[in-house]
Amino acid sequence: METRESVPDQETKENKRGRNVTVHNYWIRHSQKASGEVFNKEATGISLSNISTGGAVRAEERGRTIEASKHGAKGYKSTSERTQETFDALMRGYEESNPGVPIREKVHIRQELVAPSGTPEFLQEYNEKWSANKARLLAEGIAAGKYPNLEFGKLSPDQQEEIAETAEEPVIREWIDNQDSSMAKNFPPRIQASKFAGLLDRHSRMTRKLNSGSEVDLFHNTHKTATEPFLASGALIRQSDAKRIGKLEDIGGSLRILDQWESTTQTDDKGNETTTVEIRGEKFDLDNERLQELLKSDV
Repeated sequence: METRESVPDQETKENKRGRNVTVHNYWIRHSQKASGEVFNKEATGISLSNISTGGAVRAEERGRTIEASKHGAKGYKSTSERTQETFDALMRGYEESNPGVPIREKVHIRQELVAPSGTPEFLQEYNEKWSANKARLLAEGIAAGKYPNLEFGKLSPDQQEEIAETAEEPVIREWIDNQDSSMAKNFPPRIQASKFAGLLDRHSRMTRKLNSGSEVDLFHNTHKTATEPFLASGALIRQSDAKRIGKLEDIGGSLRILDQWESTTQTDDKGNETTTVEIRGEKFDLDNERLQELLKSDV
């Protein structure tokens, strides 16, 4: 993987920076894990599982579908190894489909991409609800002949993923979509939404620092629960019907394995910025006033 500058070598004499710049952000959840468990054995934090062999293949295939920006890609990750592994696999496919496009080898850690730990009470309830759903789904699947009569951890990665994702969806929706839930009271989603808003804002303002005419792809490899609170914070307004997004159900639920959403910030020839968000094929505008409220909350 070649390391090259991801901005133009030559600058014009006037308006050297921030004009006609495009920063395309991919906020992407890691690929399939070898273990479908959400938490570690002590339930004090998320699972440390690496991605599965099939997960690496899926990420590489995804990378092949991405048409590169003119000046290539740069990566960011959480502290989890599987986000680095996902980025590496994505870039193998990205590079294959876009030969010669520069890719920065160094991947920077961003704490905002780490799955939030919340409070001990929050983690305990989240894990208990997920575990109960998991046990029920496994028992139902065995009874119906869908799964072999095995413990969850002995199922294939695909089977574990199917159960784990289905089991977690109602839990994350209860936390984010129901402000009166005990999980939301123990760990308000707004805390994570505000934290993530700061990261989004910094990368949106990156256009001001890049050489005029730059077009770059930024890949942010993250986890479920890291970006969803922001997506449902009211900062996004759907272009098709002007609906303000206040719940996960408004966008079809949480991020699935290797799921992604995108934010693109562009500047015109005067340096004026516009940011558009795309989630599952739908376009959204970013409400700057609401964004500023979240940024102030983070401070």
